[in-house]
Amino acid sequence: MKAFALVLGILAVVLGVRSTSTSAGAFEAQPVIGGVSMACRDFRGRIVQTLHTPLRGDVGRATFISAVPVIALDPVRLETLPEKLQIFFYQHECAHHVLAHIINPTIESEREADCWSIDHGRTAGHFTRADVEAFAPFLAHSRGSPFGHLPGPERHAYLLACYDAPDRSQSAYNR
Repeated sequence: MKAFALVLGILAVVLGVRSTSTSAGAFEAQPVIGGVSMACRDFRGRIVQTLHTPLRGDVGRATFISAVPVIALDPVRLETLPEKLQIFFYQHECAHHVLAHIINPTIESEREADCWSIDHGRTAGHFTRADVEAFAPFLAHSRGSPFGHLPGPERHAYLLACYDAPDRSQSAYNR
């Protein structure tokens, strides 16, 4: 059934159909994440579609489906998070597309995506420092990952350092 929904979603993208639904299997160009209408364009300027689908533990994942840039989000996991953290994770996955990590990942990709998300959220007015401070209990038990995600407390400290760093939103780093 999930495969059928995914095939229907891919077909919708190929045919140019836009859905405003957040139901599993529906692609969206401007999803509402954490109560905010979001949008993402990749390093080529292409619209990144958002797909709500179960991810077996991950909150989100940046990928391609039939050459279409996609942010896959697990709606069940998102529902357990505060709205500001939902926005952070969406923007983190967007960063992988913006910074071309999706085609050229490095060990620094996860940290770069974290900082891009925080920079972008701060610049757009989505995050205050207090919002980022409030991420701590939700990241606390994360063990990190072999892909470069820092363990929870280190990641949280890194996010705060990104927030406190000078705005890089106009630089090539934040295309």
